[in-house]
Amino acid sequence: MPHSLLPLIGAVALTACTAGPPDQEIFDPDEAENRKVHAFNKALDRNLVAPVARGYGKAVPVRADKAINNLANHLAIPGEIVNSTLQLNFEDVVINTIRFATNTVFGLGGLFDFATVAGMEEDVDTDFGKTLAVYGIPEGRYLEVPVFGPRTEREAYGIVVDYLLDPLGSFLPASAQKVTYPLYVVDKLGDRNEYDDAISGVLYESEDSYATARSIYLQNRRFDIGGTVNLDDLEDPYAN
Repeated sequence: MPHSLLPLIGAVALTACTAGPPDQEIFDPDEAENRKVHAFNKALDRNLVAPVARGYGKAVPVRADKAINNLANHLAIPGEIVNSTLQLNFEDVVINTIRFATNTVFGLGGLFDFATVAGMEEDVDTDFGKTLAVYGIPEGRYLEVPVFGPRTEREAYGIVVDYLLDPLGSFLPASAQKVTYPLYVVDKLGDRNEYDDAISGVLYESEDSYATARSIYLQNRRFDIGGTVNLDDLEDPYAN
């Protein structure tokens, strides 16, 4: 990607989010549309994603699944280093740089998490949505995105920027990129299989799966970016 586009990307992301109320509240002005998308995502999961993920779990050995997960996490680290730099969090930059170098050399390109075995600190998971939060950009409205599921408006724009800013995307040859994207998909299938009970519980056992998924997502996302969570504001209004 031409570096001349980076300022434009940043400007778009910084101005894109709807202001909305304070982040401790639920801001979902598009609930009717979001519920339609949620119904689509739920049907997609029931008829395709969940069955394929369970088949994957039965067919793929645990060690192979772990290696795929390790590699997917490894390939995400350069983008995380970029975001930590933008956040001026240089301690996280150092941690992830050391882990990336260690697992590249001693972990066969990231297939094995040698850094963790060696007792190093865990890699720091971050993204451009968190970078926007660091700079005070509000989370905006709640969104249910086709295929990808729950997001805040801030995170949705952040995902686009993360894709465009991905350092590996600039350096890997086209043949390698054809492998990385399917790898991420397979890794997500492994996650869907691993957390099958929890995800199915939310989608198919909740009285209102949309409200439950929204509440859980906002709690986790806000906690993840370092905010506090008011559970009273986020509880499922349809729960018994």
